[in-house]
Amino acid sequence: MAALRIGWLLALLWAFFPCTIAAIAQERAEQPPAAVASPDDTAEQSSEPESEPHDDNANADDAAIPESAEDDVPKPAPELPKQITFSEFVTIPIVGSYGRAAIHVDPVDAAIVAGTFTMPSAGDEVVAHDGRTARWRKATVRDGVLPTRSIRGGYAAVEFDAPRAGVMMLEATGHAAVYVNGEPYAGDPYAFGDFALPVVVRKGPNTLVFHVAQSELTAKLAMPAEPIDLCDRRTTLPTLVRSESSGRQWASVCVVNAADKPMDGAVLVAELDGNEPTTTPVAWLDAASRRQCRFEVAVPDSLEQEIAELSVQLFDGDKLLADKRYEMEVVGASAIQVRTYKSRVDGSVQSYAVLPAVGRKANRRTETVSKNQDEAPGAIVALHTDGMTPRDFAAQYTGKPWAHVVVPGGRGLYPLDWEDWSRIDAGEALNDAQQHFDIEPRRVYATGHGMGGHGALVLATMQPDRFAAVATTAAWPSLWTYGGGMPSYRNPSPVQAMLLRATTASDTLAQLRNLHAMGTFLLHGADDQDIPPEQSRQIVKTLADWHTDFAYYEQANVGNWWGAETVDAPAVMQFLADRELSDRASTKISLTTSDLGTLATSHWATIAAQQEQFASSRIDLELNDNPLSITGTTENVKRLVIDKSAVPPKEPFVVKLDGGRPVMFRGMPAAGRVWLEKRDNRWRRRFSPDKSDKGPQRYGGMKAVFDHDVLLVYGTIGNADENAWSRAKAHYDAATFAYRAAGSMEVIPDTEFNANQTKDRNVVVYGNVDTNRAWAALLSTTPVQVFRGRMKVASRPMQGNDLGFLMVRPRAGSNTRLVAAVGGTGLAGMRTTNRLRYFWAGVAYPDFLLLDSNALASGDIGIRAVGYFAEDWGIDDADIAWRDLAL
Repeated sequence: MAALRIGWLLALLWAFFPCTIAAIAQERAEQPPAAVASPDDTAEQSSEPESEPHDDNANADDAAIPESAEDDVPKPAPELPKQITFSEFVTIPIVGSYGRAAIHVDPVDAAIVAGTFTMPSAGDEVVAHDGRTARWRKATVRDGVLPTRSIRGGYAAVEFDAPRAGVMMLEATGHAAVYVNGEPYAGDPYAFGDFALPVVVRKGPNTLVFHVAQSELTAKLAMPAEPIDLCDRRTTLPTLVRSESSGRQWASVCVVNAADKPMDGAVLVAELDGNEPTTTPVAWLDAASRRQCRFEVAVPDSLEQEIAELSVQLFDGDKLLADKRYEMEVVGASAIQVRTYKSRVDGSVQSYAVLPAVGRKANRRTETVSKNQDEAPGAIVALHTDGMTPRDFAAQYTGKPWAHVVVPGGRGLYPLDWEDWSRIDAGEALNDAQQHFDIEPRRVYATGHGMGGHGALVLATMQPDRFAAVATTAAWPSLWTYGGGMPSYRNPSPVQAMLLRATTASDTLAQLRNLHAMGTFLLHGADDQDIPPEQSRQIVKTLADWHTDFAYYEQANVGNWWGAETVDAPAVMQFLADRELSDRASTKISLTTSDLGTLATSHWATIAAQQEQFASSRIDLELNDNPLSITGTTENVKRLVIDKSAVPPKEPFVVKLDGGRPVMFRGMPAAGRVWLEKRDNRWRRRFSPDKSDKGPQRYGGMKAVFDHDVLLVYGTIGNADENAWSRAKAHYDAATFAYRAAGSMEVIPDTEFNANQTKDRNVVVYGNVDTNRAWAALLSTTPVQVFRGRMKVASRPMQGNDLGFLMVRPRAGSNTRLVAAVGGTGLAGMRTTNRLRYFWAGVAYPDFLLLDSNALASGDIGIRAVGYFAEDWGIDDADIAWRDLAL
């Protein structure tokens, strides 16, 4: 009993003996700054007391405990503090060069990648990318905020000690990314303040290096409230419509696993106002990670209330892991609605807003009248500008009898310049709206403001057969004219030229001719200081050379925004209402594209292969009668497909291209399409190619992999450092996509990967042959094989542990799915890929990129090879630029 009382007393003293985990005061000016535990949490900060306090009330039995027995009393393990805050950082101004370059140059990042970075002290010097010398300086936190205006683009570093290893929540804002003990984690560059990440802290010294993005940085570490929890924010919930019949709707909630083991086999149980519960399985969720997890909600008939309560519970078998309540708004059928759908990209739940069409009469405010009052309404696809929610943007419009207003979410408040996955989201949102609303497909329109104006141009040029007209306000045409950061070279090397070619798909200005049959209206404030009217004028200058149905108006004495009429102007709405898709448009085709995986078809013609992959291609074709023929010109087109919608069945026709010999057809074959190929500068008939070859169904480029329910697989069979990198990189990619594109990518170890159960998914493999089991299942036959310390590209061997790479390959057994690999020959090479920015608009990577560890210090010079695999995905005829050949 005495021993038990002594143990209890020691535990009590342990729990309440105050001790900080790091010194508050600096002993010397040059020492790195230290963290302090929150003064409110001293009960959780204890480490071993310096000496045992004397207990005057101890009884004789206690005092009689032999010394050896007292030594046997177990001491409680030290606890992590509830909170770790930071009073001082060392900071350095911008020393790197980023923009939208494929490879950034950054000496701090280069040191982290090389493994030579150590916690800097005030006065330490760094040679910046431009040769100037920058110094680390002390910076003091004020009221929890570190002022960083003068160092935006630079770094802020801090070191702290932890009494033991464990998982804590990093709550930080205003940073592009952060390295925690050398491992990359996604940042919160827009300072939303709702993207806390579970991070693993080590026993002893820990280092945080923040890449600063805003004028203020906040950062602290906190113990998670629960090991597994549901977030209060970052939920995706639909509004409920009273008049709709019962059914199921998609929703999602952020699940945080701050435990030290993965969550597998859990389910989400959702129950709306005590009605029928639904159960949705939750895919594997790694330890110390978070992900948006989808679930279905059963919605009953006859909802009368304005707010419905949604109960969401997370179970592992019979064990309740987490429980949250959410409110769902209930609205009438004519009100603005937020609707949800499951995306093909990653299985995430995305949302969009709809303002339904009103009764069949002229709108009272605009007096806009549709010429087709007796038909189903059309749809105005309105793309919001950055920082505005879809619902708020929909509220700028009045209801219209002739069209629903559909406002896609764009995968976030700051869409990816409405390119890439934001563009896909707009198309998916429209597809979903067409499932719920009666929409006349011949009267669908693309509109947008600011960034959304650029997006409307992107959407219209990338889907020219879908939209009857496009209207923009304060639009900018291209990332080369606005937004900045696009690379440019005076005399590009072959490597640089290949990198530029990969970005061609972002050159919307070069693809404006796709609007040739589409009514186009541009509106701009004459005094716009945010997006100067010169941006719209550039579009007008291009259109004026060939477009026959466009209008441009500059609104005098207004800036970027002048109220709801900025986007709902009567003249613009009438312009849209007067137009619809016509059959006449399909007799002449003008199509410009560079990425056949995103755009290859216009009406009855498809560019099936290019002479030079991802360079700009163009067709101008005309369908003629008497005799039935197709004539026209092509640029950078290797293979062309004509489908049966162009010609009547069984009628002979002629195709004559580029002024060459005519190609005769006795009629459209039963397959419904004919193939032509340009060989030796002459167009000829040919059979359809192998379906596994490159084509519109699967064309390549790194961004294409992040589609079709993509799965990220990290390796576990390397050494400890290789495995740690692989896991960290996979989670960095997933978290970055979650933040930038509201994504929900599953991350699993190779031990959980099953090729047979994931046949219809794209996959990204992190590591190499020696570090990731999934390589053997997915990449064993690829002409690029990477091992520890060496790699081989066809017959070209290379040695060293500092080579990093990414590549895209076809997935065996599928004609549409892709596999990518990201890794290196060693830790130094692997780390060069840490922050490759394939989730940024305007940044693009071809099928293959090979770089060494000098890339972050020297830029493009560090790229060994870059380019595209051949049409059959082979290496012999691949279009790859090698640095050593150029040298």
